[in-house]
Amino acid sequence: MTGILPDPAALSRTLWEAELPEPEAPGEGLLEAISEGADYKDVVAALAALNRMALPAHAAAQAAQSCWPNSIDLARHALDASPGAARDAALQRLAEIVTRANRRRSVLANACWRLFRPKEGWQVLVGIDLASPTAVEDVFRRVEWAVAMGAFSQAEVDLDWLEARARGVRLAVQRLSLICRRDGAAALALQIDGLETASAQVWSLLSEILLAENDFIRAPQVLDRWAGCPDASPGPLARAKRRLALERGDGERAQAMLQEELNLDAPWLWSAPDHVQWLRAGRLTGRPAGELLAHAQAACRVHPRHDWLSALERLLREAVEDWGSTAAQVSRPMRSERALIQTRAALRLGLPARAARELAALRRAAQDMPLGVRVWSKRAEAFLLAGRLSAAQTAQAHALSCARDSLHQADAALKLAEIHLAQGALAEARDTLRDLHARFPDRLPLLLLRARLAFAAGDFAQAEAAHHRFNDLKRAQTEAHAANDVRDRIVSDARAAAQGAETAFAPHIPVADTVARMGAQQIVDSPGLSACLMQRAAWRGELHFQPDPEAQIPRVIAHYWQGPEGPAVPRARLRWAALHPDFKIRLFNEESASAWLHDAYGRELQRRFQMLEQPALRADLFRIFWLALEGGVFADLDEFPRLSVAPWLEGARAVVCVERGFGTIANNFLALAPEHPITLRTLEFALASLDRTDAPYAWWDMGPAQWTRAAMAHRLTQPEDLSLRYLTQAEYGRRVSTNLPYPHKKSPDHWR
Repeated sequence: MTGILPDPAALSRTLWEAELPEPEAPGEGLLEAISEGADYKDVVAALAALNRMALPAHAAAQAAQSCWPNSIDLARHALDASPGAARDAALQRLAEIVTRANRRRSVLANACWRLFRPKEGWQVLVGIDLASPTAVEDVFRRVEWAVAMGAFSQAEVDLDWLEARARGVRLAVQRLSLICRRDGAAALALQIDGLETASAQVWSLLSEILLAENDFIRAPQVLDRWAGCPDASPGPLARAKRRLALERGDGERAQAMLQEELNLDAPWLWSAPDHVQWLRAGRLTGRPAGELLAHAQAACRVHPRHDWLSALERLLREAVEDWGSTAAQVSRPMRSERALIQTRAALRLGLPARAARELAALRRAAQDMPLGVRVWSKRAEAFLLAGRLSAAQTAQAHALSCARDSLHQADAALKLAEIHLAQGALAEARDTLRDLHARFPDRLPLLLLRARLAFAAGDFAQAEAAHHRFNDLKRAQTEAHAANDVRDRIVSDARAAAQGAETAFAPHIPVADTVARMGAQQIVDSPGLSACLMQRAAWRGELHFQPDPEAQIPRVIAHYWQGPEGPAVPRARLRWAALHPDFKIRLFNEESASAWLHDAYGRELQRRFQMLEQPALRADLFRIFWLALEGGVFADLDEFPRLSVAPWLEGARAVVCVERGFGTIANNFLALAPEHPITLRTLEFALASLDRTDAPYAWWDMGPAQWTRAAMAHRLTQPEDLSLRYLTQAEYGRRVSTNLPYPHKKSPDHWR
């Protein structure tokens, strides 16, 4: 008999090596074993294994139910094994068995949840018979559902009922979960600070919540207290410690723990979360993407239903396979977490319309579930990438209306406030965030958004304070001091430059009045002040454009790429060429750019170019000098055009984009006539900035910071020149997907 029953370990090993040549064979073997009188427990275990591996088992499940018609476990496994057309009947059969037995309603409710029928599942739990032998277990499940659906009063009632019947660890865990989801992270922190002793299960829940919230001050403390519990199970604790290392970005520490704790000779026996951690550690330590992809694909054959593993496999494919081929693959509509995986992939590829389509089926199915918050938020993200701010706002507002607990509300509110800020609606953004400050005071994205709101309002000191708090928390996460980032530099520069004249930057003051009070030169000398006023002018519609029939930007598109192209670059390069057949395309690398600089400007500039070590620094220096002399379009190759940019050039002497973040002028796309005053000023500013430092920073010394100063100087000295077309990032996004997350950006050589 044992020779016919599927052996999960042997199947896992076979799947680790390759797809099964006959995937139906294990199910057929189980069917035969059932017909020969296999033991009930063996059949249940075999069905569970086949379902976990997504191997066909419908016929075997039907036969098992014929032998044991009252088994709830077999009915559950039969539902999981059912093809789509048979699921309604399988669910009905499970419901009949549960109702007849008057027990284990939580099993039926969970089945409804998996089939995106939350209302049916809730009604199952509402009908719990408190005299049932499984009432306590079922009520615990009802508490979990109530908390997830925001029915906190019902959860309180049920917890009070359980208090007299199930005192202990699980009750404490549920109460803490209720506090977090109803009242937020700050309320949970008070509970943690007041805990003197607790069980391992309580510390496990708290560590999970704290790591999800990026609380790297309390999370290590909780893990230490968990480790001191006599009932601590080594497996879950080890996995939590590895997760802490991964969230801190310490791949080497996580890798060392994995190598010590896992059986490296039998990876097919690992759990799916173990594979996820192994792959995450491998990415952090820079292991070859091809090697990691092979591991991920093998792990997905063993654990095909694990969503996070599937998402990692997709990411690793993008690090190895040509993005043109990846984008050409057609996916089928899905009503599961996999639709979100496909959506995220489409967004990474710069395809917002496809991302929205991927969500269509799931959007309807998940309407009344917590998953709906994420679905609508991703829809909003797709609209945002496409430059459709109003549609993004509508979708994100719907996501917020779907949120039932404080965690989902915080996620949705942050994203909605981001969209309001992109529209220049500062008051609406603040209103959206009002409750979050008390509930989630140290949530990292909230601190960054508060800084940008304060910067936009001219309160540079408050923006700097928010950044300082963010940096303190990041140091707790990484256990290392981080150098000032773009955001730190732009805000600190603005605060220092505006010192003594802070009131001139109050948000209600017209830009012209601020310039009059500060002086044009003081504004231009500061990238931070220039960006603040550029952002305001864009929001207020003051960046006017009037076509000049004599304007002519050369129909040339230049790119710079140093090193191997990798899987993503060829698609973008070919797309720029395909959409612009009347343009000359020029691709420079370090050798050809160096030669061009020598021929055009002489040996000294070539030497300065060659002394720069970072590819980003070389690209930024080269683009300035190339545009100054030849003019045309300069586009980074992580910009993916969905439509031609030629219409922007008509009647324009220059086309630039005002970035969404702080109002700086982007340098990932620039189009200017030869010897345009903005380019010549940028050249002057960049060389002066280079002369002042031995450690140039791409974005600051030769990138957007200096382009922003030059654009502001041009506006203030030549206000009559309306031939400069300023694009908002939304306008830019309607034609070009920007700053795509290419695999090379994870490498230490990337400029950030």
